[in-house]
Amino acid sequence: MIRVALRGLFSRKLRATLTGLAIVLGVAMVSGSLILTDTIGKSFDAIFSDSYENSDVVISSKAATSSDGDTGAEAPAFPAEVLSTVEELPDVDAAAGTIEDEARLADQKGDLIGTEGFAMSVDPAGDQRFNPLHLAGGEWPQGEEQIAIDKAAAEKKDLQVGDMVGVVADGPVRPYRITGIVQFGSVDSLGGATIAVFDLATAQQLFDKVGKLDMIRLAASEGVSTSELVQEISPLLPETAQVQSASEQAASDSEETQVGIGYFRTFLLAFGGIALFVGAFVIANTLSITVAQRVRELATLRTLGASRRQVLWSVVLESVTVGLIASVVGLFLGLGLALGLNALLAATGTELPESGLVFSTRTIVVSLLVGTLIALLASLRPALRATHVPPIAAVREGAVLPKSRFARFGLVTAIAVVALAVALLAYGVFADELETSTRLLSLGVGVLLLFLGVALIAPRLVRPLAAVLGAPGAHLGGAAGRLARDNAVRNPGRTASTAAALMIGVALVTLVAVLAQGLRTSFTDAVDELFVADYALTPTGDFGAISDDSANAVAQVEGVTVVSSIRTGTGQAFGEEVGVNGVESDLGHVVNMTWASGSGDVAARLGRDGAFVTED
Repeated sequence: MIRVALRGLFSRKLRATLTGLAIVLGVAMVSGSLILTDTIGKSFDAIFSDSYENSDVVISSKAATSSDGDTGAEAPAFPAEVLSTVEELPDVDAAAGTIEDEARLADQKGDLIGTEGFAMSVDPAGDQRFNPLHLAGGEWPQGEEQIAIDKAAAEKKDLQVGDMVGVVADGPVRPYRITGIVQFGSVDSLGGATIAVFDLATAQQLFDKVGKLDMIRLAASEGVSTSELVQEISPLLPETAQVQSASEQAASDSEETQVGIGYFRTFLLAFGGIALFVGAFVIANTLSITVAQRVRELATLRTLGASRRQVLWSVVLESVTVGLIASVVGLFLGLGLALGLNALLAATGTELPESGLVFSTRTIVVSLLVGTLIALLASLRPALRATHVPPIAAVREGAVLPKSRFARFGLVTAIAVVALAVALLAYGVFADELETSTRLLSLGVGVLLLFLGVALIAPRLVRPLAAVLGAPGAHLGGAAGRLARDNAVRNPGRTASTAAALMIGVALVTLVAVLAQGLRTSFTDAVDELFVADYALTPTGDFGAISDDSANAVAQVEGVTVVSSIRTGTGQAFGEEVGVNGVESDLGHVVNMTWASGSGDVAARLGRDGAFVTED
């Protein structure tokens, strides 16, 4: 029977190839998503590992709050005296303190370079064993007017040692002279992020951290274990600092990055899942048609002694073979897709760290398993129907497949599936206080069940729909039009199965278009209702905060009547994390809101995340 099944499959090579394309596309999306995100994860892991390569223990700033999937509030710097304290410990061989913050580079026109920016400090005359940066040219910066920048940014803007470059931190753009070009560890680039390097004193002044540090890297004395040194240092630290082993610190930094990668992976895998879902319908439809056309062939096999189980496995084997071959093709097509997605992200300004592609065992197993299982599941119904072909059908002209004994429950099952789908969709849309994951799961399962329910009901809708929609074609197309309409009506199940994949595709396009427009309209209406100001002044690219000087300058513009600033952050209250907004008492002139209690007076401002402006 295996030989019969395989010969039958290869005798219909074109149909098998076209059937397998749906699996190829779905598996390619799955494997491409896993390859790309694994590669990104490996690149960032290498970055963080290089950062602490020669360190045994790391003292870092500790944030007071941290939301799930978010880094929370910015961690405050700790006193620089901590460095002197730990250096005096006999179990510490060497230590170096640094400032690590955010800053963007800007070219001579004032345009920002890259999508993000990191700033680090170095000790030009000190031991560079803890420094993850390497000089590719020039010298380390010394003094408040000097800077070193990363090689990728220098090449992108054709900057060289001796040129001037702007830096945007917590204030206006400041000019610096480039004294060095640097590289970070073993990776070729940090993607779209730039690196600005200052000496320690300059960095402390620039980021308002005079007398403070963000991180201390330490090496243990010979014979001292990392755990012993961590326990020795921990009691000496203030509340704003924490100590971990270098490996733990690297893992912690990497974990924050992996959260964003996880969202990106889920987004890409969702498209692969949709493609495989559509592919299941295509395979089931093709096999149903194939089985219907092979009634006499299957009956002949039964006459020659083939059992129902053998007939069942012959159809299943045909589908699994198609699924396995398509999965292998899709797996390697995913390699090219990963490269294409990487190039697409780079072209849109979201360049990722450069590293070799990660083609893991998990990717191979998941891709082959998912594609083959989808083909297997899609084949079960046609295979079971094939087992009901009686041997006598071999001598009957025009024999058709007998109806399943469960056919009488088809309508009830379809209605039950649709009702369950609607209930899940309603639960996901209208239920209160649901976690985001629960809500998305409810909506996703509801949508899939709705597609399945509609597909089960569709055969009963073919005749009335074909009569109405086919009437113009039958009238205008003459005999050919009437024949086309009659063919569609003659086998409603086959017509419905054939249309199922197209139905899902059109439904998904409609869903995305309606959802996007709905979200856009809701957001626009909410903004129009809430914000009564004429303009909003925000940091470029949501980077950092804007300085008081910017808001004060806007207030001096002729025609401006109100400038109200706001500062946002996170905090803890009543044992939970809450959003904190610092506002000014005139906020009601630019935002449609009223104070429930209190006067709305504001304490001293530490900076601004934005300002709303009203003009005459």
